Amino acid sequence: MAEIAVNLVVDKLIPLLKSEAKLLSGARGQIESISDDLRLMRAYLRDVDAKAEMEADNSDQSRKEWVANNDDDDHHNPRRGRRNAVAGVLCKICDLLKSCVPRHEIASEIGEIRESINRLKEARQLYGDSNAAAESSGGRSSSPQRHYLRLQANFAEEEELVGIEHAKKELTNWLSEGAAGRTVIAVVGEGGLGKTTLVKNVYKQEQQNHRFDCYGWVDVSRSLKGVQLFKTLLRSFHDMKGSNVDKNLHALIEDTRKYLEGKKYLIVLDDVWETELWGVVELALPKNNGMIMITTRDTGVADSCKVSAKVHTYPLKPLELENALKLFHSKAFQSDSKNPSEELMKLSEDFTKKCDGVPLAIVAIASLLSTKKERALSESYEDLSYHLKSCLLYFGLFPEQYAIKRGRLINLWIAEGFVECREHQSQREVGEEYLAELIARSLVKVADVNTYGRVRKCRVHDLMHDFIVKKCEEFNFCQVKKGNPFYFDKWSRRLSIGTNVDFVDLRTSADRNQCSLLRSFLLYNNEKKMISTFVNSLFSKFKLLVTLDFENIRLGHLPETIGNFVHLKYLNLRDTNIESIPKSIGKLRNLETLDLKWTNVSDLPVEIYSLTKLCYLNVYTKAWEGVKLKRGIANLTALQKLALVDASDNVGELKNLKQSRSLKIKNVVGKDGMWLCNAIESMSNLCSLTISAKNNEILELESLTSPPPHLERLYLEKKVTDWVFILKNLIKLELVGFKFTQDELCLVGRYLPELMLLYVRSFEGDELNIQEGWFEKLQALYIWAPTLKAIRIDAGSLPCLQHFSLPLWHRNPEAAQVPDHVRKLMPRNRQILRNRYAERQKPRDRD
Repeated sequence: MAEIAVNLVVDKLIPLLKSEAKLLSGARGQIESISDDLRLMRAYLRDVDAKAEMEADNSDQSRKEWVANNDDDDHHNPRRGRRNAVAGVLCKICDLLKSCVPRHEIASEIGEIRESINRLKEARQLYGDSNAAAESSGGRSSSPQRHYLRLQANFAEEEELVGIEHAKKELTNWLSEGAAGRTVIAVVGEGGLGKTTLVKNVYKQEQQNHRFDCYGWVDVSRSLKGVQLFKTLLRSFHDMKGSNVDKNLHALIEDTRKYLEGKKYLIVLDDVWETELWGVVELALPKNNGMIMITTRDTGVADSCKVSAKVHTYPLKPLELENALKLFHSKAFQSDSKNPSEELMKLSEDFTKKCDGVPLAIVAIASLLSTKKERALSESYEDLSYHLKSCLLYFGLFPEQYAIKRGRLINLWIAEGFVECREHQSQREVGEEYLAELIARSLVKVADVNTYGRVRKCRVHDLMHDFIVKKCEEFNFCQVKKGNPFYFDKWSRRLSIGTNVDFVDLRTSADRNQCSLLRSFLLYNNEKKMISTFVNSLFSKFKLLVTLDFENIRLGHLPETIGNFVHLKYLNLRDTNIESIPKSIGKLRNLETLDLKWTNVSDLPVEIYSLTKLCYLNVYTKAWEGVKLKRGIANLTALQKLALVDASDNVGELKNLKQSRSLKIKNVVGKDGMWLCNAIESMSNLCSLTISAKNNEILELESLTSPPPHLERLYLEKKVTDWVFILKNLIKLELVGFKFTQDELCLVGRYLPELMLLYVRSFEGDELNIQEGWFEKLQALYIWAPTLKAIRIDAGSLPCLQHFSLPLWHRNPEAAQVPDHVRKLMPRNRQILRNRYAERQKPRDRD
């Protein structure tokens, strides 16, 4: 965790310090020197953390002291007590920036920091730690504990293989296809699911069946690359065991290729982490008669093989409860001659559920070797960049099995400073990439998706949550309170409060100024009405808050003192009962996210238009009414999302919002059509657009000659315009309030190749026809067609369809000529259709 702190100082605070010292001769050079040393310190800490993970409780205490060095002799000034440690150096840099000292004093402060770093270097050398980095490099890959786990997987007994029948059959079928080309079979899943055990079992079976001319197995992990990888591969071939493989990489690739030429081969690459590996390995593998099996935690590894091979991907899932219990019992009760008691059976079920179907954890707990599950999770965690480590730890602020909305999570990451800034990418896009990588690495689970497959909510499974909570406690990352009594740690920077916490205790802590350093406050699942005295204490004491999250809390009032939070970047009041926003909100000049969705706020003070850093403004009410857009919105040039606002009086100013990626407006009047088109054309990054006309007015949008090229989601009312049919990246199209014809359906089907969801209300005509080749990627099709008499869908059409409903089907199924896979969708979608039509009377925000 110290590595994360050093990273924040190097990336965020040192640049600020440079700007403060730019007028002082010589100071800038000293700061550069400090920055260089901190970068070395960061690399060293990364290696120390890795080694500590492997050594567990036996890790060197001197290293911990070097990082923290809590001096018991100075109780009144803990920062002075850490003066010789890493933490002390970081605190001094932070203090220097906060103190706003006169410029002539900066040089002396820098000198003190320089001396502290020198003392750190001397201390590290004194205690024999100068070679720690070298000692620990590659430590995760070659540790004896990790080797033991992989060895155990390779020698699993047949009776220990539980619940793998379907997976084994699928892999065997792919292997028996006998394709003439080169084929990759990738088994993907989180650590501990049994990927190696499964593949080893199939591999042994193939060896016994003698269907291949040669077989090779390589335990890749992180350490085996280049020369060593090919040496290991060559030696794994039965008739190459005694061969001389002491050669360079080029020669080894040539030898491997020569050996495999003309043979039907099966090679296993176990535990692959690097996506770049295939680019090297493929050079040695002939393209004919080859089968390569890969186990990996990262779907990106499988995708990297698609460039030059046919790829089958098998996502390995956790065990079902029945099989999980079977595995647990086989390990826990194998030595008992008597049947276990009812109490033991209940306990075993509780333990098994806790393991969430992960075989490694089940075996570990059943065998009373709980460190195994920690080791598997720790490996995945340590392989992350420091940005991703912080993002993963943030799940510790939420309760076990809590599914958090994707957008809420990413906005919190951004406000906390976890998401790096990149050229030509918004931080929201980078945050999306972070989440996708955590999911691909099987560290985060998808809890809910929308009808076209986009992640809506995510969570971590119970074992990972336990691991994260342990890390959060170890690093003092956050403090989570779920009940009484309430004791607040004054050094906590993040506080999360759940059900049944007494607000009186929290108010007492706040009144005693114990919460003065708090930067993030999150409240969830609390059914108590927030009393005004607590709110007043909160808003008067928490002066350093950066994030404040009250989503779905019974909060009825936002006090004027909200303006005291001058550092606030994130304010979430979604689904609360507040009715107004105080004028003091205009003081929050650092605010980036303001979420007022599903509140009773119907009007915004004009002061809000002075928040020039605001990127995310979500403001529609519980009644689905848009908040009136006033003059001044043009000042919010950083806005990337604006939803849902009443634009009946002020469309013209929208053209200044050139950074917009999501725009949802309603009550647009017909005369403003051209102004709106001009505004949309200026938003070159727009991905989502919702336009709702006022009453029965028809908007003329033909003047939009260059629609945003990245537009993915579009909601229109009353009329569809020709430019819709050139939106090649459109994945979601909703057309409401006008008559949609067969000709327009043809255009949509033929010219929108990426479309995944189509909603139409309503279709005009007696017959609806969908031809083969249309809608190749469509997953959801909802059409309201009250006059329809016949449906004809060609065989081969709609190959990806998962949700489909037409009213005619319920009235007269015989009038529909559709493929079998479409017909099977109808019964399970009837209730979904009723609910969806009820919801779609008004535009909704699903981002």
